[in-house]
Amino acid sequence: REYSIASSQQVHKNEVHLLIVVGDWVDNKGRTRFGQASKYLSELAVGSELVVSVKPSVMKLPPNPEQPVIMSGLGTGLAPFKAIVEEKLWQKQQGHTIGEVYLFLGSRHKREEYLYGELWEAYKDAGIITHIGAAFSRDQPEKIYIQDRIKESLSELKTAMMEKVGSFYLCGPTWPVPDITQALQDIISADANEKGLKIDLAAAIEDLKETSRYILEVY
Repeated sequence: REYSIASSQQVHKNEVHLLIVVGDWVDNKGRTRFGQASKYLSELAVGSELVVSVKPSVMKLPPNPEQPVIMSGLGTGLAPFKAIVEEKLWQKQQGHTIGEVYLFLGSRHKREEYLYGELWEAYKDAGIITHIGAAFSRDQPEKIYIQDRIKESLSELKTAMMEKVGSFYLCGPTWPVPDITQALQDIISADANEKGLKIDLAAAIEDLKETSRYILEVY
């Protein structure tokens, strides 16, 4: 089982943090079942040793610290964004001017699934995270999803993504990829309309992927 590393090596020199939620469900015979890897890890005693391998991440920060980062994560897809936010903190501590940091996250219930919630709020108070767009789909009568929160910030994201050459990251399950991609196309389209340009949105998305400005880590 592969997990995204949830810590910056610059901040945690000799540690690797993981974000793991024990997977459980009831099968068609009424039995409670568990995810094999997550259940195993949750039952390990402190100090247990594991054999692991480490692979390079696709989640690369822009070359210039002043370029904005826009992150969208669902569930445990927030893991690499904790690492990115820690890295932005480290950049600021080194005296760099850092660009805007937007975090969009989605889950069903805030009370049970606001993963790293207190940490995100603390980083926002500290001026590292610019904006948190949280979508808890089941906490109100109408369904609110992560793409809805992204569209609410369309104007700011247009500036961050198109004028300031930001990068857009998506991590989590594959099912929201079309909706998130559509939200990103809306950002590109708004910029093109403002400039009076006609643009091939599908080609624009592919260009962002090719230049590592739209990075997906989905499963």
